[in-house]
Amino acid sequence: MKVCLIGIDLAKNILQVCGVNQAGKPVFNKAIKRNKLLSFLLDYPNAIVAMEACSGSNYWGRELEKLNIEVRLLLPIHVKPFVKGNKNDRNDAFAITEAAVRPNMYFVKARSLEQTESSMLHKVRGRWVSQKTRLTNQLRGLLNECGIIIAAGDKALKNKLPNILEDAENGLSSGVRQLIACIR
Repeated sequence: MKVCLIGIDLAKNILQVCGVNQAGKPVFNKAIKRNKLLSFLLDYPNAIVAMEACSGSNYWGRELEKLNIEVRLLLPIHVKPFVKGNKNDRNDAFAITEAAVRPNMYFVKARSLEQTESSMLHKVRGRWVSQKTRLTNQLRGLLNECGIIIAAGDKALKNKLPNILEDAENGLSSGVRQLIACIR
């Protein structure tokens, strides 16, 4: 039987690959090691490959597009309604094939390496800013518990903190001073 669509449930090392024919009937649904996937897919050069748009999908999408394989990335929220039975890799891979052939289904394009890197930088920077804000607010709260009030803003904390840690008269114990020194 001719495989016209392959759904892949992505994972770290073992990927579940489900191939269906024109009628949507499974021809195979098996686990394949990550390092064997590309050579396996080359045996089905005319098949469309569908995956959930998740961690690793942009990488695999780029790799498959280099081999002139058509790739369809689906949002996980659109695949979930097609999962039959218990949630497992086999059922997920088949659900991806089911969702990928639906009319009016929305697909996303695999990001280029540059787009992926830009997204990574924005996400990591956003997390750093968020963590810094949380730590600043936590420090302000800890100092408030000791009766030391600092105005809002990172600059105010940065300017006052060295003096607060050096001031032996403000009632902070050596343990609290060490804790605050570690947090900043």
